[in-house]
Amino acid sequence: MGWMRFLLAAAVVFHHSTIPGNLPLVDGHQAVRLFYIISGFYMALILGKKYPLSQNGLWVFYTNRAARIFPVYWIVLIGAVAFYGVALIWTQRIPERFQWYNLLHQGKHSGFLAGLGLSQLLLFGLDWFSLFNFQGTSLGFGGTVTGGRTASFLCLVPQAWTLAVELMFYLVAPFLVQARTRWLIVICGAGILIRASLSIWKPQESLSLNYFWFPLQIPFFLLGILSYRWMRISTDLWKKRWIRVGGGWTAFMVIMGYGWIPAGVAPILSCGAMGLFLPTLFHIEGKVGEFLGELSYPIYVVHILVKWVILGVLGVQQTGEKIVGGSILLVASIIAAIGIDKLIGTRVEVWRAKRTAKL
Repeated sequence: MGWMRFLLAAAVVFHHSTIPGNLPLVDGHQAVRLFYIISGFYMALILGKKYPLSQNGLWVFYTNRAARIFPVYWIVLIGAVAFYGVALIWTQRIPERFQWYNLLHQGKHSGFLAGLGLSQLLLFGLDWFSLFNFQGTSLGFGGTVTGGRTASFLCLVPQAWTLAVELMFYLVAPFLVQARTRWLIVICGAGILIRASLSIWKPQESLSLNYFWFPLQIPFFLLGILSYRWMRISTDLWKKRWIRVGGGWTAFMVIMGYGWIPAGVAPILSCGAMGLFLPTLFHIEGKVGEFLGELSYPIYVVHILVKWVILGVLGVQQTGEKIVGGSILLVASIIAAIGIDKLIGTRVEVWRAKRTAKL
């Protein structure tokens, strides 16, 4: 799965920059959903093999997942604070992001800003805050502010709301992996039906709800859990080399050729392909794929900060240029991710492995 996780992280990087050679790679929004499916698969796997569903086992599971998420995130958050501090001193003007804060404060939304600030530190709740949008001193729910931007633009790590969604899934994952398959299918189907109904009933507000809000992301995680169960009941199938190779290439082509698939079916097809062929991707892992997969998380978390730094070095205040080439941003983000991994990621992984081994 490492290669696929890296590709999806690269898709998000390109979504926030440019796509090299106009590759028809899956877009950033869909990449996030596919990440959720992989997360569901992986949590079902480790909860079935590494963590006993006892009080001690659950404690180690929860704290190990927190150790995976928070140290890397906090390093990037501190880096973002430092970047804006330097920008303030260097340019002698308040950065645009904090001008938005000032406008919302003038609009008497200080409580919202305080909650948003706390949730940026603790992560929990960021998906809720991201449901709001703003423009100047106006703050509204969903798409109710004309020409507004989502509240995630106010965050120092704007993509961190997805980490809040992941953390919420980790909380309920031990219970979901124990549920009967038929109930998982029912919940997944109900979630998809609710998403579709909201799109019809409240098309404007549903854009935020269907993308940011954790309860409506559950179907994607459940697809991952169901994919793991599909692997377990068809063990002999994945021993066949032609199945592994064919399934892996099919999943790869759907992700890489996403832009060529009709827009109406592309999200459904890519999610279906991911759920169906995740067992294949799991069985063809190698050292390079494992290495890239481990880098996918720090790449995802750090790439926007890297973009800001590059723009700052290039003199965005003078040029007004706010676009960084996708290839440049990806390479720079990989370098930053390796640095973060060497600084703290490897140490955390050793600590987590020792705790798991004692179970």
